[in-house]
Amino acid sequence: MAIGTYFEPGAIAWNDQGQTTFGRLFLSEIITTASGQRLTANYLNSGYVQRGIARYTPAWGPTYVPLSDNERVYVVQNGQVTAQYPLPKAGQQQMPIPSDGYLIIDRGSQIPAGVLAVGTTINVNGRSTPEAFNAFPHGMGAGPLLIDQGRIVLNAAGEGFSSAFQQQRASRSAIAVDRNGNIILVASHNRVGGAGASLGEFAQILQQLGAVNALNLDGGSSTSLALGGQLLDRSPVTAARVSNAIGVFVR
Repeated sequence: MAIGTYFEPGAIAWNDQGQTTFGRLFLSEIITTASGQRLTANYLNSGYVQRGIARYTPAWGPTYVPLSDNERVYVVQNGQVTAQYPLPKAGQQQMPIPSDGYLIIDRGSQIPAGVLAVGTTINVNGRSTPEAFNAFPHGMGAGPLLIDQGRIVLNAAGEGFSSAFQQQRASRSAIAVDRNGNIILVASHNRVGGAGASLGEFAQILQQLGAVNALNLDGGSSTSLALGGQLLDRSPVTAARVSNAIGVFVR
């Protein structure tokens, strides 16, 4: 799950029974050392770069590459800090993410010297708001949230999206559910002779399709809908390579 704590982005969570919950998710993590010192981690597996403390688990991938200059990485294995290094330049020096632990990234010198010295034992506790998210083992942050309980609740500015993004008309994608809990995956493109949908128009389209909860995903050239390995909504020539996707599989 990629979630930030400075604002409340739209998110979806689900369980292995196919149940879902949607909302604007606030996730906080408290890192506590054996001596009782406490640090707040601002981000979990997130590409949204801001000053603060972030944590990256194997769910992010096998390695981490610094996303900004002058980061510091703390390697944690089996609940203990095993190493720490400076990461001077963004985009350089791949760091393996341990399978039995995670990386803590300090941006802006938020961690006082010595607090996470090598050998320090630490514990991480997280809490989700709304609490409904705590009952679901899988989740994904995206946004903005478009529909909640049948109502259009679009508030891109409140979720931290830029003015340019809010005003953009573009190809769009979304995940939604109807009143029976059926998953709806939607991709939309440019209208005939004109630009694509605004966020508000996209929310209305989803509502007309029967969505009672809906979350906006990525847009533009990464908007792709495939079935059985075949792109349905565009030519492969126009489709961007994407780093992640939502897959639905029949067992």
